[in-house]
Amino acid sequence: MRAFLAAALLAGFTAGPALAQDKPTVSGYLQQGYDIIHIEGGGGQFLFFFLKKERTVVWCSVLLQSGETSSCRTVK
Repeated sequence: MRAFLAAALLAGFTAGPALAQDKPTVSGYLQQGYDIIHIEGGGGQFLFFFLKKERTVVWCSVLLQSGETSSCRTVK
């Protein structure tokens, strides 16, 4: 179920406006070989993704209304 949800949600996620092209995105991390290890709904307007590649974990928040990645931060 989680994989289906992720695939459905990420299908529409883009880098957003042209000015945001330098900004990290969930889809950009996936293209770099990161795997989704957890998805969490904040009960509000954001969806939170935890991505992992080797020993690096990244947390990203995505605005549900537009599918635009709001921010990404390295956790570990």
